[in-house]
This record gives sequence, structure tokens and C-alpha cells, in this order.
Amino acid sequence: MPAVSFTLNDVVRCLKDAGLLVDQKGSFQRLESLNYTTDTRTFQDGQLFIAYRGVSFDSHARVPELARQYPKAMFLIEEPKCFELLGTDNPVLLVSDSRDAWSHIAAMRYGNPQTKLKLIGVTGTNGKTSTVWFIRQIMLARQIPCMTMGTLGIYCGDEMLPATHTTPDPDDLFNNLAMAVTRGVTWVAMEVSSHSITQRRLGPLLFDAVAFTSFSRDHLDFHATMKEYFAAKWELFSRYRKPNAPGWVSTTLCEQKILPKKHAHFGLYGKNDPSGEKANYRYTISESRLNHTHLTLHSPRMSYELAFNFGGDFVMDNFTAAFALVDSLDHIQTFGGDGILPVPGRFEPVPSAAAFDFAVIVDYAHTPDALEKTLQKLKEMTTGRLWVVFGCGGDRDSGKRPLMGAIADKIADYLVITSDNPRTEMPGEIVKQILSGIVRKKNIEVIEDRLEAITYACHHAQASDSVLIAGKGHEDYQILGKTKFPFDDRLVAAESLRSRQ
Repeated sequence: MPAVSFTLNDVVRCLKDAGLLVDQKGSFQRLESLNYTTDTRTFQDGQLFIAYRGVSFDSHARVPELARQYPKAMFLIEEPKCFELLGTDNPVLLVSDSRDAWSHIAAMRYGNPQTKLKLIGVTGTNGKTSTVWFIRQIMLARQIPCMTMGTLGIYCGDEMLPATHTTPDPDDLFNNLAMAVTRGVTWVAMEVSSHSITQRRLGPLLFDAVAFTSFSRDHLDFHATMKEYFAAKWELFSRYRKPNAPGWVSTTLCEQKILPKKHAHFGLYGKNDPSGEKANYRYTISESRLNHTHLTLHSPRMSYELAFNFGGDFVMDNFTAAFALVDSLDHIQTFGGDGILPVPGRFEPVPSAAAFDFAVIVDYAHTPDALEKTLQKLKEMTTGRLWVVFGCGGDRDSGKRPLMGAIADKIADYLVITSDNPRTEMPGEIVKQILSGIVRKKNIEVIEDRLEAITYACHHAQASDSVLIAGKGHEDYQILGKTKFPFDDRLVAAESLRSRQ
């Protein structure tokens, strides 16, 4: 979307208003329109360079050199020592948080589109993607234009754009919001990752409604501890929620007893069982099959009879979260579930397996908690043997690998251990760590090639069996080294079944 013209003085005012400006030096009399970058490779003289501490590189290290090389350059930094090193030849802004400053500047660049939108934010270890997907489906059923952003991509009206992050970086985020405004969209729902909160990508965003779907081990390659990980997620409620805006918490989080005391101010949603009897939005499932679910959803105002052409009890938790978020902002008078599509890559059946009288399910489960819940549900629905094909991602939290191995060992009848997205790690080393959590010596295969692993399970499953292919879900690629190669579990499984005939 076209950016709004702004000057260096506009940046100064923006940062002062946000409470981020600590100090400044150099001349600020420039009136020309300003551009900025965070990338030293694209930086040009006359631009504002925003330096910040990254995971593997701190761009403050390049600032003195860039100042000498580009006499008309401007700098925004958060390191006091770097500020002291620089003279007054270049305008320099010292801020308390460079990433937060970047986000506020990006919002200004695109005309602060967030002020013209109704915003819904969803966080949680698992369930974010499904909840945001269902929000879109509910809005489409009600013929209300909306934009959604998350793991599955950016949906605006009928258009889908690929996403590089669960929550986009500031420039992409506010560009997307500006696009929504330009196209007449008034509702935006987005996944809010702990990374995006920690890295302050949200800037001035304040959400009209928020939800926390689940919390379990993940991302300990990024967060030092589970306590730090939880604190990041909770900031969606404590920092980025409008005053008195609805906040929804899963009853499973209450059972974990990890919520701050202030959680009592927020609403609850969940299954209509003893743990969820006090939930404001609760559901009762009367029929659950692989391709069909019938439930009654109770809201504070009324009850709804819903029927869906997909299964997965835990998926209904996420639908209920979506329903609570929308209904709390705009009361839903009538709704029967017509037209609600299943979430891609979430408990998704491969249809051609029915010809062999067994089931093949593709699911994104890539955390211990998600793998356990998915296996348990599939176990309940399986009269034969339960197979699981899975691996663990490389360059990510390695501590969850033996945990996932132990869960699969406990629940599944047959294990096929393989590669996920190994990235720069050796697949064999990842497999060894998974195997360290597995006790059994039989009914287990190690096949590092994921295509061969899926084919093996699809060729050896028998009538009444179920095969879970876990970890990648909707993804249509596999990351080997730093390169993405085309790979889709659903297509590979379908082709494996064709070759079996």
C-alpha cells in the first residue's frame, strides 16, 4: 500500500508520544520526506537506519562505520555506548527499544491504520491458527469482510498472500492493515506469537478482543524459561489489550494454575464438563466422528446447535474461542455452522485412505502437548492399530524431542521416526534425541527420508488402523539446510496410497 510521507521531525514526535525517545543529537531541520531501513545491505545515504540487537547479529556494530560512510544518514539506536561514540554530524536518536520504535514508525508510515479497524488477537502454544481460521469462517458466513493473518497466510477478502512469520514484521504488519482499510475491511483477526511480543512487532496496536488458547512447552530455543515464555504471551492481555476489552481464556489454562490473579477479570471458554462448568462459552459434543461433529454451544445469551463436516474434539475448543471473540464484539443471533470449512493441515483426513478401510490423518502437531492430544483423540476413534509418523524440527528447542518420543511410545502402536524440517542439523542426531525418550524395541522404524517414512506407514497399515502424520500439517515444503524444497504430507500420503493399489 502507498506509504504516508513523513519527515525526521515527525519521527521525533512519534517517538516522544510513544515514550520511547531517550536522547537526540545532531541537526533535525531536514524537511524532506524520509525513508528508513533496518538492513545494512540496502541502506543508502539520506535514509534513517534503525539498529537493533538480533538473535545472531547486533547491527549497532555497523553504525559508526555507516556514519563515516554516509554523511547524510540518520540513525536510530538503543545502545547508549553507541550513542556516545557518534558525533553530531549525523542526526541520532537514542531510544529505549529500537524494535518498538520501528513498529511505531511503521504504523505512522502507513497512516496508523489500526485506528480504523476492529482488532482481534489470539495467542497460545497451540490453537492460534485454528481459532483465527474459524474467526474468518464465522465472518464469511455472516457476510462481514475481514482480514486474517497467521501461519496459514494473510487472507483479505478472496485474496490469500503467503506469510513468512506467524505475526509479520512491523513493515509488513502495518502495510497489511493499511491494505485492509483501503479495501473497506473493518475486522482483522491475527495470530500473536510470543516472538512478536518479545520483539515488539506490535507497536501501538491495542486489540478490541483477545484470547489465550493453550500453554505448553515450545520455543525454549528462544525463551530462556517457561516462565519467560508465559510472561511474553500474557502481555497480549496486559499490554496490548484495550481497557475493558473482552479477554477469553481456555478452561484448560485455569486447570494448569499458571494464570495471574487478574485472570479472574476475563471470560472463560471450554468443554461443558466439570472443569468447564463455569465457562461463559461452553460446548457439549453429542456426536464425534472423523468427518462429522455435532455439538451444542452455550453462550451467555443463548444456545446454538452446530454441525460440522470434520472431526477432532480439541478443534472445537478453538471454534468456541473464535465464537466467543466474535460474539463478544458483535452478538451472533443465529448460527448453525453451515459453510464452516476445516482448518488445513489440522486433523485433516487423506480421503483416498477410505478405499483401504483405514484412516490417514495429517496434523501440524509439533509440540509434546499437541502430539499427545492428537494421538489420544485418534486412539479413541481407532478400533485397529494406531500408527504415527513424526520427527522434530532442527535448530529449535531440542529438549522437547525425547518428550515427544515418550508420548508417541506411550500412546501409539507403531512408530515411524523420520525427519521434519531438519534445517542445519543432521537428521540422524535429531532422531537419536527422539529415540532417547522411547523404551520399546519393536514396532518401531527409523526412516529419515520423510517421503519413504510416509510411504512405509501407508503401505503397511491395515483395515481399521489409523495413521497420524504429524508435525508439518499445511506446510507445502521441507527445509533442508537453509533451503525450502516442495513437500506436502497430504500429497505424499495420497500418492503413497495410489502406489499401493
